[in-house]
Amino acid sequence: MPVAGGGGSQGSSYASQIGLDRLVRKEVSLGTIREIPVPEEHIGLRLIAPFLSVESDDVIFDYLKNDAQEGMAPARAEDAEAELAQSDILSYGQGRAAVIDWSLAHRTIPSDVTRYRDNLLIQQATAGLGTSLNLNDPGRMVEQFNRKIAREEAHRMRRLQNRIEWMIVTQSLDTGGIAYNDSKIKFAVDFGRPSNQQNQDVKSDSRFRSSMYYDEGVDFDPIGDFIALNDWMFDTHGVRLHRALTSPKVLNSFWLSNRFIAMAGIVVGGTPSSPIDLNYVTSGWNQEAALRKVKEVTGIDFIPYESVYRTRPIGSQTVTNTRFFPEGKILFLPSEGDLGEIDDTELGFAKTLTSPHPEGNWGSGYYEWEQQEVNPWMHVRGTGIKAFPVFPYMKYTFSLQVFDPS
Repeated sequence: MPVAGGGGSQGSSYASQIGLDRLVRKEVSLGTIREIPVPEEHIGLRLIAPFLSVESDDVIFDYLKNDAQEGMAPARAEDAEAELAQSDILSYGQGRAAVIDWSLAHRTIPSDVTRYRDNLLIQQATAGLGTSLNLNDPGRMVEQFNRKIAREEAHRMRRLQNRIEWMIVTQSLDTGGIAYNDSKIKFAVDFGRPSNQQNQDVKSDSRFRSSMYYDEGVDFDPIGDFIALNDWMFDTHGVRLHRALTSPKVLNSFWLSNRFIAMAGIVVGGTPSSPIDLNYVTSGWNQEAALRKVKEVTGIDFIPYESVYRTRPIGSQTVTNTRFFPEGKILFLPSEGDLGEIDDTELGFAKTLTSPHPEGNWGSGYYEWEQQEVNPWMHVRGTGIKAFPVFPYMKYTFSLQVFDPS
């Protein structure tokens, strides 16, 4: 029989025979049961305001004011000196942005760290000894612990990504600015969307052709509304809107307008006694066909969006799925091409600025950190990012309420 404390394989064999699994056989984890995931596709960084790395937390950018002169060159006699162009086009305004740090950490309790360490040592000590030793499968428990750490990292990343999406979509695009208050930090930013372009009501605004919400009946005119909007935007700002963000429910309402009855191949003699529901009287004419027609006529590319994030007050068992963007609105945006003539910065329509952090080796973007020095049996891992979106052309957007807000 090997001597206790013997070196090499004898020491490992002795340890295995007395059943070291009893050191860590306290509880057995069967894994994690999770709910069906909710829609969480993030479009903010992908389609609206992609990352732009900057070298400092504080950035400035200049606004070049429009030339307010006559707009046309004067006539010149053959021998006359050309008139000097007025130079107040060179008068500037200035914008400023501050990049804010967002971060989150998970703390692993001492018993988890100890158990992980014990299992790791047993796995190493019993490697190659076969499966007849009746151990509590330390390799499996080590693997489960590593999966737990990976789940926590994915959880932190998702919440950081949700925060960025919240800043871009829920705040900036929907409200025209960002208002934040967690009782520790409070700030508010206004990106300058004019009040007559914010949350305008398609039912009561005289600029539009519909006299009802799109979910109130069939006598509404989506194509007419969008053409009227683009005409007004061009007359007011000199741009046309070629992108629109809205919910699939709004998009699915377009084809229910009685304006599409003729396109569905239905001939109605006189006034029908009740509205015609195209769901029951035709095939081949559907939501997709109506959306293609709307885009063909108006030139607006619609982006369907219904992602949510989850909220649960501390101590509560009630989880609420909150939409990033309201279900009954359409948010109209200019195309990047429309802004090419007036924009000579890296911002374009919008960018999410991200700046360096020491835990990211002074690189921008996401960073991670670990902390073990305070308590040798405690392990803290965190993830963060320094980021903030900037929308210099918010005045070229339009927020329209098309469903009954009640």
